[in-house]
Amino acid sequence: MASSGGAHPARVTDSRKRAGTALRALVAAVGLGIVAYLVRDAGPARVLHVLWQAGPWLPIILALEIAQFASDYAAIRKILASQWIAIPLGTRVRSASLAYAMMVLLPAGRAAGEIARATLLSKNIGVSRAAAAGVQLQAAFLFANAVLSFGAWVVVQSSFGAGSVLALLLLGNVLFQAFLSAALIGILWDARLGRWLDGMRIRFVRAQTASVPLDPGFRRRIPWDAAVICSIGRVAQLVQYGVIVHAVGGVATVRGAFVGHGIRLVGNTLGDLLPSQVGVVDGAYRAFAATLGFADAPARALSIAFVARIAQLVCASACIVVAALTRTATRTEEVKYTEQ
Repeated sequence: MASSGGAHPARVTDSRKRAGTALRALVAAVGLGIVAYLVRDAGPARVLHVLWQAGPWLPIILALEIAQFASDYAAIRKILASQWIAIPLGTRVRSASLAYAMMVLLPAGRAAGEIARATLLSKNIGVSRAAAAGVQLQAAFLFANAVLSFGAWVVVQSSFGAGSVLALLLLGNVLFQAFLSAALIGILWDARLGRWLDGMRIRFVRAQTASVPLDPGFRRRIPWDAAVICSIGRVAQLVQYGVIVHAVGGVATVRGAFVGHGIRLVGNTLGDLLPSQVGVVDGAYRAFAATLGFADAPARALSIAFVARIAQLVCASACIVVAALTRTATRTEEVKYTEQ
């Protein structure tokens, strides 16, 4: 029997998916175009020379990137508390690896990564609890960003004035990140969250799985411990950017670390819809080259973003390999868990 009217739901969904894919591809192309323009403007040879110069510092930069990865792992473990032991080791490692890789490689990467993490963890602790833990981790992460943005604002406004563009952007970032963190905690305290989390089942898992009832005490626990751990991870990133600024030819100072990291935090917020914030973060470093002390060497300012991205891509590639290697082990552990 022919449809009485209107587009078929499956066709509408396919059209939306294609439109979304095309839009993401367009946005990514624009970001890459911006990067190409910035490199051409700064001089490709100069940029390559700076990157080569920074090479010896890459092991330290990678170690500090791994420290950030470890802080997320420790934070979600602290949030889940006693529930953590219900999750097989292979699932823990695979969920952390996939979450990091997606955070680096996909648009709105943090949200995509948390969904991937919750998808894997939900098979052992239930969809509702895994999703709530992901929201708590996101709130803790945003709180840490607000704290480090505030520290950068203090340094920048004391050096360049409260009315400077970077100081104003950092202050806006402090307020924005703090607002989002508080909003997520507020959602967790809302009694309607249980119904909302059950609705997330479709996004998290394809098959119908039983959901563990959400413990109100767990849901309403403010993740202060996780926020401290995430803040330590952000401090590792602060040190990392101090090293990167020095690696590309800058002077190793506390102010340089805060300024370099502050630009990254602002760029992350403004370019969240782009994979690795391609184009936006690069443009931010180019725009604030003088603030970094690179007014006459834009290639050095631009290279900060490139060096950081190289470290992220190396770690993301390693995480993809780890996720692939642990896939079989994870399935075996899930079968044993189900049989129990």
